[in-house]
Formats: sequence, structure tokens, C-alpha cells
Amino acid sequence: MRLFRLLASAFAMAALLSVTAPASAQYTEVQASSVVIGDVEFDWARDGIFCASCNYGIGNAQFNWTDRLNWLWVGTVNAQTGEFNTTKTKEMTKVDTNAFFWETWGNGPEWGFSTPPEAPGGNPISQLVYTRFADDDPAKPAYAGAAYATITPTGWQVGFLPGAIGAYNGTGVNNMVLPEASQCPSSTVSMVLFKDIATPQEMFTEPLSTAAGTSPYETSFGSYANGIGERWVPCTTALTFQGDATYTSGSGVQTVLQQVYWYDTATGVVQQLTFDPTGKQRATMFVAPDFNHTMILMAAASTSSTSTIQVYQQTGTAANGSPQLTLVNTIESPEPAEPFIFDPKAFIHCNPTCETYVAYGITSVPGSQKTLSVPNGLAVAKLNPATPMNNLLVSGITSFYQRLDPKYFITQLYGPFIYYARIVPGTPTTTYEALGYWYINMGLGAPSGPCVGSSAEGGLADGC
Repeated sequence: MRLFRLLASAFAMAALLSVTAPASAQYTEVQASSVVIGDVEFDWARDGIFCASCNYGIGNAQFNWTDRLNWLWVGTVNAQTGEFNTTKTKEMTKVDTNAFFWETWGNGPEWGFSTPPEAPGGNPISQLVYTRFADDDPAKPAYAGAAYATITPTGWQVGFLPGAIGAYNGTGVNNMVLPEASQCPSSTVSMVLFKDIATPQEMFTEPLSTAAGTSPYETSFGSYANGIGERWVPCTTALTFQGDATYTSGSGVQTVLQQVYWYDTATGVVQQLTFDPTGKQRATMFVAPDFNHTMILMAAASTSSTSTIQVYQQTGTAANGSPQLTLVNTIESPEPAEPFIFDPKAFIHCNPTCETYVAYGITSVPGSQKTLSVPNGLAVAKLNPATPMNNLLVSGITSFYQRLDPKYFITQLYGPFIYYARIVPGTPTTTYEALGYWYINMGLGAPSGPCVGSSAEGGLADGC
């Protein structure tokens, strides 16, 4: 893998000698597809490494989404330029016809990455996990199960994770949902977290495998979690999640706020990590090369009047093995008229020095991303306060569109793009209009150096 990363970086640099990014690319909105798609997730080419031979020649520059007919689709991206190779539904691959639409549960299919011993060419394989219903069942919550899709030499194979559908643990029939897979290419198997729809909610982990003996393992943190904010800490046995906690002010006033917690699947330890008087969302924890290779935690933090992105750095380890954190940076919106931040996505980009960034949405009204009536903008910032940068990419005040679910993809030639669904907002007298999927070149330069492929979601590249 290390040799592959070096060759990929060299290829990108060589290509730059003969290809120059269009002058209009930076901070210009470009349509990637006219198809109305939502909750897109990118395969591991998103981190700047393209592997054409991976996944039996399909490559790793894939994206997935689900439609209202409960069909799961996979398309491909030109990893060099960022253009979509598949811009129409008929050009994409229909993976499954029994996948719940992402809005049903609040999240759609997610990728899992690993390199099992039998992986073709020794390269990582890409799998999908998602919420599914069986062929003879209706698309109703009571029939939901945690499912997988794996690429084979003859196409996609789909099915339910062992024990992840049915009357497991006496909690009800067919009720496992919202699987989230780990994304560590150096692991031999991806791990999956999923949950039931019982009250109180229970959560389970399981290898992304159908090998004999595979079964769910019940965790000990389901009663703490909000059920949709869980994220694996790359290449570890731990994950973070958000759950309610009581904050007591200096005057003794108590407020229930959503805070960030840590859970170790190996030891069963649950530990609250954040304690300040702001509600937390979208927490992500990973090893950051520009923070002396220590662990950092990034989360959106909000009050009734404002929101920010908070960055914490690990400064110690508690007796129970949990990280001890110190707040080291607070990022505000670069657009004063849109002070509320939503949906931050952390990534690592090497050019050739590896630095941590966050792409995020900004809006004039808190929670507007949950509607279809308020325009909003996008921004990108560095996480390290030692190298401050906070750039406005587009404003919803001056460009009257709504931009939802931002995702990053690091192209070989031009560097990181931010992708999103673009919508003409609805009004009291007009219906909203979905305009397909769009992107902006964030202007951070092409990936270069031996550590290209390092990821806030999938861990650092070999030796980095």
C-alpha cells in the first residue's frame, strides 16, 4: 500500500505539469449531475488515492445514494477531475431494490473499508452497510434489518448481517437499523455498529462478515446515545457518540445539553468527553498529523443564539483508558449574516504537508438545513489555530440557493472539492426545486507527498 500511495502521488504531480485547473474552478459552483440525489457517500478515493484495479476493476472512486423507490444506486467519479462519470440514473448500477430511502431513518448507506487476506491484489475492498427490508416484506420500520452489499467478480451481493434482522434478544421482529461501518483500510475486517428500534434502545457491534459464528454483540451505551451521531474512531476499537448530560452553571442552574461521549468496544468503558454549556453535534475524533499526531475531537457546538466548531486535543489518558481533552480552537462562520454552522465534515489534505480541515454549511437561521425554504452558504477552515484559515466558499445571502449535506472528495489534479445537493428554496407561494448535485473546488491544491490518503474518517496512510 505504501508503494501504491507513492506512485499515486507521483502520478498526480506529473499530471499537474501538463494540466492546469480552470481559472473558473475555484469558488465556482459546478453541476456534477442533474439527477436529484441526496445523502451521497464517497468511496475511499475521496482521500486522494485512486485505485483503478480495486473492487474487481470497478475502482474506488464510487458514490452511493438511495431513491424514493427504495433502490440503492452506485455511480462513479472521475478521480482526476472530480466530474461524475455517471450523471444519469440509467448510467449507474442498481445494487438493491429493497433499501430504505435515507429520509426514513435520517441516514442512508455508509461505506466500510478493510483489507482481508483474500482481497484481490492485496488492496482494500469497499462494502456498503444500510437499512433494508426482505423481498416479501413491506418497506415499513417493523421489517427493517441491518444489511450489507459486497462487490464480487460477478456483481454486487446483498443480504442481512447475521443476526441483524429478526427477533434478536426478544426486542421485536425485523428491527435493526442505521448500521455504521468502520473505515480502516489496514484492518482485516470492517466493524459495524447498528441499533434496534426498541425502547429503551439497544446497540450492537458485529464484524462485516457472513462467516460462520458471526453474531451481534450488545454494547453498554445504548441508553446514553441519541441514536444517530455515532462515529468510529479510525483504526481503533473506540467510537464517539452524542447523548444528553446535565450542565450546572456557576449559579446552580441546571440545563440538559447534548454532549460528546466515548465508548471502547473492547473494554465496555463509557466516558463523557465534553462538559461546557453548548449542545454538541457531528462529533468526529481522529489522529491529526498537524497536531503532533495526537488525537483531536471536532464537533459543532451551539446555543440558542450562535454556533461554532470546537476543536479539542487529547492531553492525557484517564485511568479507564478514555482520552482527556483540552479545547484548543473555536471556529466561527466567516459570513456574519450567516452565523449558524451545520454539518461539518473533517478531512486531511497533504500538499505535501498534511493539515486538517473542515468543510461546513452556514446559515442565517438555526436548523434551516432541516427545511427546504432557507438559502445557505458553505465554508472551509483549517482546524489548527497555529495555521488559521477560514474561507467563505459561497454565501446564501448573495447566492440564493440552499446547499445540503456537504461532502468532500480530494481529486488527483485539483485537490479537495466540496459536493452538495443544490435547491431553489420554497416560499409560501412556490414549491422548492431540486437542481441536482453540485461541487466547488476549494482551492487547496493537488494532493502530493507520501502521506496522501491520510483520512479523518479512515486513519493515517501507512507510515504517516
